[in-house]
Amino acid sequence: MNAPFLSFVRSFFAPVRVGAVLGSLLLLAACGSGEETSAQTGEGAYVMGEPLSDPALAVVVQSEFGTDTLFTQAFEEQALSMAMQFGIMANPDEMNRLRTGIVEEFVLLRHLIFGEAARLGLVATAEDLDRQMQQVRAQFPEEEAYRQALARDKLTEETLREQIRDDVTQRKLIEHLADNAEEPDPEAIEAFLEERAEEVRASHILFIPPPGATDAQKDSTLKQAEAVLDSVRAGADFAAMARLHSQGPSGPAGGDLGFFNRGDMVAPFEEAAYALSDSGDVTQAPVESDFGYHLIRLTGRRAATPMDSSVVRQRILRERQRDAVEEGISQLRARATVRLNPDVADVDLNATGE
Repeated sequence: MNAPFLSFVRSFFAPVRVGAVLGSLLLLAACGSGEETSAQTGEGAYVMGEPLSDPALAVVVQSEFGTDTLFTQAFEEQALSMAMQFGIMANPDEMNRLRTGIVEEFVLLRHLIFGEAARLGLVATAEDLDRQMQQVRAQFPEEEAYRQALARDKLTEETLREQIRDDVTQRKLIEHLADNAEEPDPEAIEAFLEERAEEVRASHILFIPPPGATDAQKDSTLKQAEAVLDSVRAGADFAAMARLHSQGPSGPAGGDLGFFNRGDMVAPFEEAAYALSDSGDVTQAPVESDFGYHLIRLTGRRAATPMDSSVVRQRILRERQRDAVEEGISQLRARATVRLNPDVADVDLNATGE
């Protein structure tokens, strides 16, 4: 399905997509909104079986839900179509991510998530589909506009209905997993408020290794960070160095991230920033996070604006829901055995999301 028509469908769903199978989980998290914020995921590992040698087979996945096969022809056709759509044919790193995403969509979404949803009786019903189809059609002023949109994107009502069925099924399973989250008690709410009684303000200089970086490339990036840190220690202005060297969006602003609270940033960054004592202090060494290497400078501290307990309760609950979904997805991964053809799907499935 193509983007123009799907813009209407997407308003109703938080679907799982190629290369971002846990993307919908992040909607459950209350994790801040800056470029340096991120929910932490705890993805489990797939059990990898013996490699496939049949050139007609790209992936075979087996579990209690049966056996599913992704044939080489279908795999290559999907990869080519998506690569052309996104204009990444000449980018080896992006192509590798795309091919890995296709494999994980097949294994995790098509086999495991849909299999578990069927086992639990959480598949979309005819009533669900009728209701969602009506909502999509209601977005168009008249029937002809709806038909033209279908034709423009080379869709039929049946293929649209199938996509909506998949999206509703995904949502139902995600909501089921989220229901395992425990309601926050008063003690948890109070502890949350105490931990976030103080905000800090910091600036940083971010160094990002190349996509799919090797150990040598990561080491080179780290050495760049250390060289700039040496310059800062020798008296170079931190903000000027950030404008010159930082690869993050905050670079043009001298690396300033404004005030933030605990839970707003990825854990390594947050711990390092809060560990600095005085305004102007800089971390003794580059701090590694999922984003890259950070040089962090503390620029202020202040008491945080008190949060309403009902808001805190909802935030804790969303975080617990996110964790419950991640744990459920992790358990699903461990229940499947995946066999890959290294001549076709030469990907590291367990590296997805790192």
